[in-house]
Amino acid sequence: MSHTDSSRINIIFRRIGLFTCSSVFLLFLLGALVRATGSGMGCPDWPKCFGLYAPPTCECQLPKNYEQVFQEKRHKKVAKFLKTLRAFGFSEKADLIENDKNLYVQEKFDPTKAWIEYINRLFGVVAGLLAVAFIALSFLNKSLKKTRLWATIGFIMLILNAWLGSIVVATNLLPGIVSLHFLFSFLCLFGFIAAIQKVSPILPIHIQADMGVWTILWFVIFVEVILGTWSREQVDILRTNESLYLNGNSNEILNFVGMDLLFAIHRYVPAVILIFALVKYFKSSQVMSKFKNHWFWIALICFMQICLGAVHIVYVVPRWTQISHVVLGSGLLTYCFLVLLSFKKENI
Repeated sequence: MSHTDSSRINIIFRRIGLFTCSSVFLLFLLGALVRATGSGMGCPDWPKCFGLYAPPTCECQLPKNYEQVFQEKRHKKVAKFLKTLRAFGFSEKADLIENDKNLYVQEKFDPTKAWIEYINRLFGVVAGLLAVAFIALSFLNKSLKKTRLWATIGFIMLILNAWLGSIVVATNLLPGIVSLHFLFSFLCLFGFIAAIQKVSPILPIHIQADMGVWTILWFVIFVEVILGTWSREQVDILRTNESLYLNGNSNEILNFVGMDLLFAIHRYVPAVILIFALVKYFKSSQVMSKFKNHWFWIALICFMQICLGAVHIVYVVPRWTQISHVVLGSGLLTYCFLVLLSFKKENI
């Protein structure tokens, strides 16, 4: 194969990869929309929606006992999932899920929620098809051999995440499963990004002395994002227990006192990152060129996240802040990962 042909294939691979990564990132936005609107159970079955390839437009298109029908289907899928958990030694977790009262809640048809969840699934299919093309190209061409490991990891994470999506629906948004679903989305995205980086760096490659600092920062933000997902699940638990508001008064702020230590960590870590980023920024030789300085963007996004977090507490988690919070947090984590991949160890 000529150098020209190899370069052309690399360009095609990069473009497909960027489309794949963009589709996965778009799922963060759509997933946040699903979560904010309470549409996670808009379709009580998976992969179809109320047994159809497209959601019905009115309840009249469903059988009279549809709630019971789809509840029974969910229970069969949960039974298989619990059997798998017990086979791997997670009997206590299986018992906890089996005794969760939310498993027995029947889902009422809501056309708006059904279509929001369905659109989310459609884009999941698009991401899957792009991922198939991405990994196929990496295996069909010898010049892309070095990308295969990461492309495969991303693809496996995507498949596992699709399966987890079905479990999320079957268990009626069981706390913990939703967070795991979000975690696998990131692992999928990072796998695809790393594969692209092997042939065509997304950010310019440069020598960086404090690579260890960025590694720690990326890990801290990764944990912070997952803690945010868990904190959001705690809000749902408070709502279910009718203790969403402080002092039980609907005119009060969010009952953050009723949330655990992990939420407290999630609240204060961004402030620490913000201060650290500002210190690094003002010590940087690129202070005058702020739009090219990575620390400027880290500090700006952290500040915006802190403001959105405050709005969450004061106005009790409005929908627009939920979506913005998830998108910005996902963007921050992805940006840190890209910066980390752009580092090159200095030759000794």
